[in-house]
Amino acid sequence: MRIDLHTHTWRCRHATGTAEEYVAAARIAGIDVIGLTDHLPLPSGLDPAVCYAMPISEFETHLAELHEVAANSDGVHVCVGIEADWLPSHPGHVEGMLAGRKFDVVLGSVHMIDGWTFDDPDLIHMWDSRDVVEAWERYFAELCDAAASGLYDVLAHPDLIKKFGHRPAEEPLALYDDVAAQLARTGVAIEVSSAGLRKPVSEIYPGHGLLAACARAGVPATTASDAHTPEEVGVGLDAVREALVRAGYTRVVYFVGREKREVPL
Repeated sequence: MRIDLHTHTWRCRHATGTAEEYVAAARIAGIDVIGLTDHLPLPSGLDPAVCYAMPISEFETHLAELHEVAANSDGVHVCVGIEADWLPSHPGHVEGMLAGRKFDVVLGSVHMIDGWTFDDPDLIHMWDSRDVVEAWERYFAELCDAAASGLYDVLAHPDLIKKFGHRPAEEPLALYDDVAAQLARTGVAIEVSSAGLRKPVSEIYPGHGLLAACARAGVPATTASDAHTPEEVGVGLDAVREALVRAGYTRVVYFVGREKREVPL
């Protein structure tokens, strides 16, 4: 089964294409399960230019559209989902936005450290004044806190901190083991994403060290492209599968009504 559990439409303001176009692209690419997972609206003040996520005024319309597309997907299983930033500075925001709304999957992601959106190309200069080891430690601490929050089913692009190639001099294998142990305790799945192949780092999220640690710890995994155009749906999933096999995985998961469905890799 081919699963692409992470995609974005025009609603997030930094992607293109409609939900219908993504489902059509999945059909052409031979994708069996596609997740439609635009970014959850951010709290007022965190996204003043409305470039990271959809405005809150569109949220209900967007969800209604997704459920309609899912009901008429013609052979492609659609997971109605959302990508929700971990926002410790705004406790209750994500929980409140999710409450009472029907999702198949909620992806959690860490894009900010102390208000710094570290993966934004317009803010890459801020790396010049950052200690890389400290940034990695802070990032993974936030990732563990996100896993422990109970808000998320999957942690997306779990080593996103490497996007522009900033890495510790030595691979932090002990840190990977700690992260994997936390994920195993919480039951949150890890996303294995081809998106990094299209970024300056030019490698899958997560790299082999972290992925192998997750495999050893028994952390469930899913697959994704993080497509931001319909043409990117399914791109790189063969490489993702190879990475999973190399790390020791034999099965992957997707979600229905926020419940895991496990299938052979």
